[in-house]
Amino acid sequence: MEIQPCVRCGRGLKAPEGINSTGDRAFAFFQSSVTVGIRPRVKSRAQRRVFCLPCGVSIALGPIPEGAFNQGVYDVLRDMVGKDPGLLRAAWEQMVHPAKQLKRMPGSKPDQTFAMVLPEPAISAEVAPAN
Repeated sequence: MEIQPCVRCGRGLKAPEGINSTGDRAFAFFQSSVTVGIRPRVKSRAQRRVFCLPCGVSIALGPIPEGAFNQGVYDVLRDMVGKDPGLLRAAWEQMVHPAKQLKRMPGSKPDQTFAMVLPEPAISAEVAPAN
């Protein structure tokens, strides 16, 4: 599990490395670059940028930002928020109750990154007499 800052507010978000673990609710954008019309073709590694839910929804519901890249992000967020009204509810809940424990997605496993593994308590065969 990796901690990544929200691009807009800077809040640290737990970002899962794989599909089977659940981090914080967020929008993830992947940036990569590839040359066109040049041989050999050069590709960059994809970099993930995240927006927390309240920031992503506020961008989607706000005015169109300036700049082609910012407008592209706006269009994607607007499309996603328009498809799932649950994102609005989740963003509102996270804004109103930031410390509330969020529910995991169906089929996801709890995060084991910080879980301490404790040995099972030894069960004694002897029972202490009650006084």
